Amino acid sequence: MSTKENKEACVRGLEEAYNKGNVSNLEEGIAPNYVLHATPEVKGPEGLRQSVNMIRTAFPDIHVKVDYAVAEGDMVAVFSTMTGTFLGEVANMKPTGKKMSIKIANLNRFEGNKVVEAWQWADSLEWYRQLGIPIPQQ
Repeated sequence: MSTKENKEACVRGLEEAYNKGNVSNLEEGIAPNYVLHATPEVKGPEGLRQSVNMIRTAFPDIHVKVDYAVAEGDMVAVFSTMTGTFLGEVANMKPTGKKMSIKIANLNRFEGNKVVEAWQWADSLEWYRQLGIPIPQQ
């Protein structure tokens, strides 16, 4: 696929999965050996499906707005804003009913027409503050 097609696939994939909850066909764009380097690490289409469903359960009104995406070679960077209301438990954290608006950056690496590896960055401290969750102590 071209860099333009890779970029369009990433944007479409985020919007379909998070905004519409359409995770039934992740295998079309996610390789079987896919790894999302995040906390926690996510592996394969099924791992990504479970992760998206968990987030959508915790934030039933979740919306991801892609701010912009850039692509070069086999890499696509997507910068987005995720909003939602914390109404369902996630990772043993009880819902607070508070709203969030968080900036997220994803870097995706393609092999052929599928994402094989991704990295995700977000300001976790801001996430805790907006949702009224105690910041974990080390």
